[in-house]
Amino acid sequence: MALIDTSTLLGIADRAAEQYNILRMSFEDAQQEGGGYYFDRVTATNDPEIEIPLEPSYEIVDDDLLVDFAVKNGTRLANIIGAMLVHFNLRTPTGAPLQAGGWNGYLGEHNVRVSWWFNKLYYAVKSRYLLAINVFSETVDLFATLALVTGPGIIFTDGINYGNGSDLNQANGSNFAATQLKVKVVSFGASNLDLRLSVKDVNDNPTTIDVTIPGGSAVGTEIPVGTSANRFLDVFGANFVPFGSFGTLGDKVEVYNLKERQIAL
Repeated sequence: MALIDTSTLLGIADRAAEQYNILRMSFEDAQQEGGGYYFDRVTATNDPEIEIPLEPSYEIVDDDLLVDFAVKNGTRLANIIGAMLVHFNLRTPTGAPLQAGGWNGYLGEHNVRVSWWFNKLYYAVKSRYLLAINVFSETVDLFATLALVTGPGIIFTDGINYGNGSDLNQANGSNFAATQLKVKVVSFGASNLDLRLSVKDVNDNPTTIDVTIPGGSAVGTEIPVGTSANRFLDVFGANFVPFGSFGTLGDKVEVYNLKERQIAL
């Protein structure tokens, strides 16, 4: 009895994640104020015979036109979560489940991660988040800003981090799996800049990784830091690489997450 392969599982998870995302955007569009919320329209009548019976019910619609409720109760997307759990719980000849730990167990054992939008779908169905170590961020997250000043020196401005990497952290919007990083050019001169970033690895241990920004890089140029195997939770400092190139006074770059993959239907 075969356990589902990672390529097939991630394809399923990504399709479900994108369907959730499309529904989310539609609900956000539908929840715009437009010409006025229901509560505001009946309040504006200044007629208690209209306001008193209508306002409580209309306020609920204004506040609670929520995608999670609709996904769980108005679609079959819950099947994507539940049917896979049934598959995971099939028994081997020894009586063990095909996959202990459900979705979290599978993702952790196979060292793969799902989108934040799949995590939101999971929450809508199960009322709990997946573990942060199994979920990659879908937003553009600024980890640090670096500016070169006279000396030469680097002014380091700290940004966000993805938590401490604990196996117990839930992906609640603050904690995510460690990510590959990228450097984005804000302004840049003609000389190469060799940077050594101080980072926290997947286990929250401090380490460093080097990256070179080529001289003459155009504004908006993005340079990956390391490879997809180099994933980090935080950037907490930066220095010049010894005996490397020190760039040009006024150089400025930002460090962001490099999203693990693009989800699609």
